[in-house]
Amino acid sequence: MGKLLPEAKGEMGIVVDIWNYYADNAETLLADEPLTIQGGEAVIQKRPVGVLLGIMPWNYPYYQVARFAAPNLVLGNTILLKHAPSCPRSSAAIEALLCDAGLPEDAYLNLYATNEQVAEIIADPRVQGVSLTGSERAGAAVAAEAGRHLKKV
Repeated sequence: MGKLLPEAKGEMGIVVDIWNYYADNAETLLADEPLTIQGGEAVIQKRPVGVLLGIMPWNYPYYQVARFAAPNLVLGNTILLKHAPSCPRSSAAIEALLCDAGLPEDAYLNLYATNEQVAEIIADPRVQGVSLTGSERAGAAVAAEAGRHLKKV
């Protein structure tokens, strides 16, 4: 996206840490947690919700994806990732790296979509939730569309 090399290297350091954290701790993070409450016992379980749409900004093209995608992929959700139009190479690089790492086919897909297409994607009943990091204007538009279709945000 045009960052200076020292800034890009700084971003990549934390990105590697995020992916490693979830890879190294997946079993612990996903383990059931017994809970003793007044009058009984319960279990907290972490389960996937399904297909999630991530809409990411231009300024941290690797970090924002890692903080959204890593925990959700570990949980078993499918990720549809709509990057900023100015970041096609970084979005393609992330998808290629995940594929090379052995992620199942179609577990993470880049979408090179327009704003109108994003609204259609949010409306799709297979999409269970949407995450956006971006401007207030974009947030308001995505939240309105997500609310109209009762999506987790």
